[in-house]
Amino acid sequence: MKQIALSIAIIAAIATMTLLSSCKQNQQQQQEEANPEAPMLGKPSEVNYTIAKNYFIKNGAELPATHKITDQETFNQIFGMATTMGENGKPTEIDFDKDFVIAVETGLVQKETELIPSYLINHYDGQLVFHYTVKQGTDISYTIRPVLAIIVDKEYENLKIKVVQNQ
Repeated sequence: MKQIALSIAIIAAIATMTLLSSCKQNQQQQQEEANPEAPMLGKPSEVNYTIAKNYFIKNGAELPATHKITDQETFNQIFGMATTMGENGKPTEIDFDKDFVIAVETGLVQKETELIPSYLINHYDGQLVFHYTVKQGTDISYTIRPVLAIIVDKEYENLKIKVVQNQ
């Protein structure tokens, strides 16, 4: 009697595993049929970017709530060029035909402050997640508005942007 009960339990477990596997395959097939262009949900992958150097936020300008800037006109309304002397003094060139910008800021502060990019991840769920760190130093006698802007390939422009400040 115990052998029959054990056999039934094993058969039930195998049937349950087969059913669950079949359901997962069916979900993947439905996702592919619904949007064959969309990548399968999978392991997130890192996305390359370039830091946009030597720019500042103009007085009274606000970054978009989406953190995304997709055209030169909008960029010019928000940012000014901070050209300096020397080899690396020119602002980074941005070609909005090929790229777009993700920008974050701290707001006004009276401390030495640096925004440091950590990484940009494509989660394959319709969003890019940009991680960065804010490093603060000593107090200063004036007010600054630190900003970090990165240049990303236009291939990712239609994805929602999420920004995460690391601790």
